[in-house]
Amino acid sequence: MSQMQNVEKHLRGMILGLEIGPGERLTERWIESRFGASRTPVRAALLRLETEGLVCRDGRGWTASPINLTELEQIAVYREAVEVAAVKLTCALEERSAVDVIEAMLDSCDAGTPREEWHRVGMDFTSSWHACPATSSCSGPFAMP
Repeated sequence: MSQMQNVEKHLRGMILGLEIGPGERLTERWIESRFGASRTPVRAALLRLETEGLVCRDGRGWTASPINLTELEQIAVYREAVEVAAVKLTCALEERSAVDVIEAMLDSCDAGTPREEWHRVGMDFTSSWHACPATSSCSGPFAMP
């Protein structure tokens, strides 16, 4: 893994994990010393994170992007509608194996499970769900009647 990829990966994790708070100021020198990287890979990593909206320029420095509460509220409304529709579709299935798959995924994690494992389980579920659209040609556990 290159220096740039290493810095990018770790900064992304720190920002998404809230180790670096929204609006917190970042300096290239701090990042260089923290990750033992030179200035060019640090700048490249910051530019990539900027394209993802995780950091933004602040004069001559950088900040972790602030959280937009209005945007979060809009996302929550959309997410609720999608999740309610997904639950209704799943409950309407004659074949109950989809529910068994969901239960098995949820049962694989408990309060002591690391955040990374919860994330992996969620991504596995999401991949399974989206890989099987609501069509009659789908034969997996998430096939719609």
